Amino acid sequence: MSSTTDMRGFTLIELMITLVLLAILVAIAVPNFTNLINQNRTQAQADELKGFLLYARSEAVSKNAVITLKIKDESPWLLQYRGETIRQFEDTVGTVLVRTADDEVKFRGNGTASAATFTVCEGTDNENGYYLEIQASGATNLFARGKKDAATPATALGNCTL
Repeated sequence: MSSTTDMRGFTLIELMITLVLLAILVAIAVPNFTNLINQNRTQAQADELKGFLLYARSEAVSKNAVITLKIKDESPWLLQYRGETIRQFEDTVGTVLVRTADDEVKFRGNGTASAATFTVCEGTDNENGYYLEIQASGATNLFARGKKDAATPATALGNCTL
């Protein structure tokens, strides 16, 4: 019979215990990781919308003319100068939706704009959604996740539809 110093490897019991512990860790981590991915996707779309709107305002100022954002459901939004499309924005990426009650937003050569509000949400998840507003002065504000303003304490984003 061999002594214990000659034995190498793992027993079946040790291997099964390791696999059970690994399965428990995976079961805990996967839902949290999925939530993190959805939050990052929503934030990226909100940041992209803000950048798109800032680009529209800067184009209006640099051309000293009116730039119009044509907002259409189920199709890319069009940024137009004198009727010609200069840029597009995809308002739906995967399950992240950008919503607004407006049909168009106009950016003027002096930096002002028609006021508008937008929500960016993963489905109907308003707690992880973003609220973005364009003020008449042309300022674009993207508020914190799940918030509708910058007050202290901030107002919660009630729902993802406007």
